[in-house]
Parts: sequence; C-alpha cells; structure tokens
Amino acid sequence: MHSLDSASHLPSPRARRAARGGLVALSAGLALTLTACGGTASTIGAKSTGKAVAGDTLTVAEQQAPPTMNPGSLDLGFVDFTMLSYESLFYLSPDGTVQPALAKSWNYVGSGNTELSITLRPGVKFADGTAVTADAVKASLEYAKKAQGNQAHYLTDATITATGPLALTVKLAKANPILPTLLTQSYGIGQIISPKGLASASKLTPTNTSQGAGPYIYQPSQSVAGDHYTYTSNPSYYDKSKQHYKKIVMKIVQNGQTAVNAMKTGQIDVYKGDYTSAASAKSAGMSTVGLPVILQGLSLIDRGGEVSKPLGDVRVRQAINYAIDRDAVTKALLGDSGTPTVQTVIKGGDGYSADLADYYTYNPAKAKQLLKAAGYPDGFTLPVLAATFVGFDTMAQAIAGQLSKVGIKVKVTAVTSITSFVENQTNKKYPAVSGGFTEEPMYLEGQDLFMPGSKVFNGFGTTAPELTKLFDQAAAADTAERAELDQQMQEYLVKNAWFAPVAFTPVNYYVRPGIGGVKVSAGAPFASPLAFYATK
Repeated sequence: MHSLDSASHLPSPRARRAARGGLVALSAGLALTLTACGGTASTIGAKSTGKAVAGDTLTVAEQQAPPTMNPGSLDLGFVDFTMLSYESLFYLSPDGTVQPALAKSWNYVGSGNTELSITLRPGVKFADGTAVTADAVKASLEYAKKAQGNQAHYLTDATITATGPLALTVKLAKANPILPTLLTQSYGIGQIISPKGLASASKLTPTNTSQGAGPYIYQPSQSVAGDHYTYTSNPSYYDKSKQHYKKIVMKIVQNGQTAVNAMKTGQIDVYKGDYTSAASAKSAGMSTVGLPVILQGLSLIDRGGEVSKPLGDVRVRQAINYAIDRDAVTKALLGDSGTPTVQTVIKGGDGYSADLADYYTYNPAKAKQLLKAAGYPDGFTLPVLAATFVGFDTMAQAIAGQLSKVGIKVKVTAVTSITSFVENQTNKKYPAVSGGFTEEPMYLEGQDLFMPGSKVFNGFGTTAPELTKLFDQAAAADTAERAELDQQMQEYLVKNAWFAPVAFTPVNYYVRPGIGGVKVSAGAPFASPLAFYATK
C-alpha cells in the first residue's frame, strides 16, 4: 500500500513502497523467479493483435516523479526511470524468470547460497564508450552498497571480487537465495553505473545525461523534471533487438482520469494506475493488465503484549482474524478489484499455501470463544495506528466495525504524514497498525516484514526461534526444499496470527491498442517498460 511521496529516508524499501503514491507508485521489482520458488509461471498481458514492429515514440505515464536519476541511491519505487538507461546484471522477464543481461552466465558456488559467480558478456560498452568490465561492475556494486539507498542492505554483507576481466564473485556472510533477482532491472542496485558516472555521482540527476550501458540514454535537454523524462536509443547498445522504440517518454500524471483522457487522444500509450481507473479505461477501449499484489489489513505488531496485553495471547490474535468478514469488507471498500486473503502472499506466489486459503473463515462465535478462553469475555480496547492516505484509515474503520461485534473496541489514530506513520510503527506506542505492504518473496518478507531486523513492520522486534530457524534454513536451501520451507513460514505466520490481512488490491497497467509486451506474472507482478513494443 502506498501513500504520498516524501523526501525523507524510510527504514526499508518495503516501508517506502508501503507509503507512496496511492496504490500505484510501487515500481517494477518485487518478485522472485517462479522457478526459484517452485511455482510455475503464468503470465497475464494486454491483448495484442498484429506483429511486433519498430516503434517511434512510447509514452508511459506514472504518478510520481523521481527525486534523482541515480540508480545506486534511488528509491525502489522509481526504478522504471533508471532501468531504461542503466543496464542491469540480470533481467527479470515478464514470466518471472531471471535472464542474462550484462551477465552472460552465473551460478551459486557449492551449497548454501552464499557465493555467486558471475561471467560478464564480452564487448559491451557504456554509453560513454568505455568497456563494461568486472572492475567497473565491482565499483558500481560497491558504490550501491555504500550509497545509503534503501536497497543497500541487500549488499551489506557482500564481498565483491573481480576474478578476471569479465568475471567476478559475490561472497555473502549470510545466505541469500535470490541475489540474482535483486541484481535485475527491478532493483536499482543491480543497474550498473559507469566509472565516469561514479566519479561524479552527485551529478546523476534529472539535469544531467545518464551514465549507464542501457538500451536508452536519458536526455535532460528534452526533459522537464517533474513533468516528463525523455530517453533516446543508445547507438552503442549491444542488442538492437531490445530497442523497441527510437524514443521513450516517461510522463508524470497524478490524476487517473486525466491519464485516461490523454490515452484516448494518443498522448499516452501505457498508464500505471490503481483499480479506480479501470472502468473509465475499459469504456475508452483500453486493455487492463494487473495482479492483486498490494495487501491491506492489520499488522498485530505487539505480539509480546507490551502495550496491549491481550495481543500477547495468540488466541486473541486468532480471534481478531476470525472476527473479520473479509468478503464483506473487500466488497464494500474495493468492489471487484479486491481479493480477500488471510496470507501475506498472493496465490501462485512464493510461499502460498492452498491449505491455508480458508484458515480464518468468518466466525464471530469462535472469535468470542477464543476471547473468553484468553480471559477477555467482554473484549478489550485496541489502539490502532492508521494514516489518512491510501484508504488506511477507511480500512481501519471497517475493521473496527467488524471487531466491535465481538467486543473489541478499536480506537483509531490516523496521522497525515508518512514520516509520522513510520515513526509511530517503531516507537512502541501503538500495538496494531492499519496499513499495507507489497507482496514479496518469502526471503524478502522475512527481511522486511517479520524477522527481528525488519524495523518498521516488526516494530516491537518480535522474535520466534521456530520462524528464524525456518528462515535461515530456507535461505540456504536449494529450490525444491526452499519452496516447502517457505510454505512452513507462511503457515507459522497465519496460525500464530502475526497479522490480520484483509485483501489484496492490484496495480494496473492501462494499455492503448497497438502496444504489446505489457505483461505481469506472480514472479514479476510489475511490468517493465523495457519489454513494451509496438504492434501493427
């Protein structure tokens, strides 16, 4: 879930994604390859008739403007603006598989997922004409590691070594089974900056030309920061077949109806928006592509009962889950765009368990029984933090209405700023939070959501030895074993009621006829403008 943007640095990528731009400004990459999570790719795309042809200009509309054009420090929500001009080590395809980009081949060395060996593609040059070498890639990764961007922690324990002109290794102190995914275009740290760019990193702004090796070059002279950003094809790019257009323009349009109106007249080709624009886009003849990946509900963060003693009892947290009529709340607030859930991952995603799908079927009688068994037959008062953006406060009030039927009196405090919303999740003042977050691979959910180090969404620092053990085992496991362990982690979260999820909502892409390649899948739920192409 997301809110208005803020220049302040929030503690985690998930927190920034969870607090920006309505339901839409999460950008491209929150996904693990489905092959890595043991699933199968199922790709959803806009209907496209005709064959692919060379395109002239593609215009893509997004709701928020990037504060910088530096992929090493850029917030995760803005990677669409840098992936066009900064080639990444790997490419996350629309079907969720990790494919070669600057890296020609790669493999984990031995077992345990702690050392990644990478061989680069030969003959590749940055836009400034210098060669892409192992030393250059190492320097870019080292910069991203130290740049204090909100993705830097993915490389905190990494030791990067150039072992040859086109070979390097990344050794990790702790297992990371999805490092290649984190070094795709969907994450800024994997977008490689040239040595020239690193030498003047402070100039990687909207007023200066890009310094990467991507298929396009950012052109500040044809751009107006805050309004539109223009990219022209890179003449020295190594694979002309990936340059689908001569020019790509990323335009900022905050109002959904304005964007749809512009699509009618051909001023915009693809618009990344929320579900509220679906009806008008459909009536205008646009295709809609999207998956329900944004989760709303309650985070029951005081699991030790420090501020709210009742929440320290698992039976109380389970009662809260049984007391919520997810179907009714979803229909009332989100209509057909919402997907009720009790899990923190989407169907087909990493860690999803069909056996848990109906675990908390609406049952207020059982909720009352659990409350009575826990010593709260008359209920209790539950302070809940919410925010006035993205409907967090509306969801809180809807949940409050549900819980009141079993005696739980919810007292909602709604704040108006992102900074206050995040700070109040970590100061141990509120035992529960009405908010949301983006569905992610279980490895990233652990880091950002439920492990002790996930500072925002685990504001009380809850620890669970069983869960930590499962997480550590999954991080070091091979693909098949990890899939089972990920499901066990999800099972722990659901049965111990660490959260009270309500529904997933989609990030939608609205597409004009004549545009192909706008596709998403459970492994890549955010469409990449690199994949868009013209059809005839």
